[in-house]
Amino acid sequence: MTTVAMKIGIRAFGALLAVCAAGSRADVPPVAEAALIPVWRGLPPGASASDLKEQDTVMPGNDRVVRNVTRPTLQPFLPEAGTANGTAIVVCPGGGFRYLSIDTEGLEVARWLSAHGIAAFVLRYRVMPTPADDGDFAGQLGALLAPLFGPGINDEMKRLGPPAIADAQQAMRLVRRRAKEWHIAPDRVGILGFSAGGVVVTGISLQHDAKSRPDFAGAIYPGPWDIGKVPKDAPPLFIAAASDDALTEIGAKPLQAAWQQAGHPVETHIYDRGGHGFGMKQQDSDSDHWIDQFGEWLDKQGLLKAKK
Repeated sequence: MTTVAMKIGIRAFGALLAVCAAGSRADVPPVAEAALIPVWRGLPPGASASDLKEQDTVMPGNDRVVRNVTRPTLQPFLPEAGTANGTAIVVCPGGGFRYLSIDTEGLEVARWLSAHGIAAFVLRYRVMPTPADDGDFAGQLGALLAPLFGPGINDEMKRLGPPAIADAQQAMRLVRRRAKEWHIAPDRVGILGFSAGGVVVTGISLQHDAKSRPDFAGAIYPGPWDIGKVPKDAPPLFIAAASDDALTEIGAKPLQAAWQQAGHPVETHIYDRGGHGFGMKQQDSDSDHWIDQFGEWLDKQGLLKAKK
């Protein structure tokens, strides 16, 4: 790793740890957690049977993550009766494809969305294997994360992104297939992702079929992805990131430029402070309000108005 890359990695990793220690939003209503729904029938394409067991691990700052996901699932958070507006969003937590930041980039986001009439579905997509023992995992965490803040990040995204993107494509198909059951309008199904989940959002926005195409998308501090040619049917896009996140220059800004050059609608918020991984954390910075601005963007798209 070069000296410059090392400095970027140290700064970004420090910002990530600072975010982990921050508090969560107090205005997210508590709701009962729904059962997990398998995304695929049987093994996902290209996967082999694994004895890895999906598990929760508590990170610094009491931030809970999910590791060793081999069987992707969706966890629905449906609005209360009479409040649903017909819009649905698949939520993709981040974690560098090492784990999923299930609370601050998953469940808390889904609760906010469902409180605003949106059917939210937290996607647990496939991630790389990590040591089953929490102590061993903690001891290897620095080495596991190092490639994400250096010159190897692009290779990591290319290697680990495709299975997760395939999981998201199948999740979108599943939500549309059960749209009537969940009181969802099939033409109002979007996707929202954070960090590596933002890579998933980029990937599915670029490559999809009619049943997996997002009607709208949100990429929050996304990691880098080889964008190439943006298709004519790419969805309207919302982007949020922070200036003090080293990944913004290689993730959020190129994504914004690609959408603009292709003539597709994109709204971008680059905050002065927030670091990488702010999610639903409260840090007394302008990034604390991204979810409210995302809600305003949804409203401008007409997605908060009830649709029969």
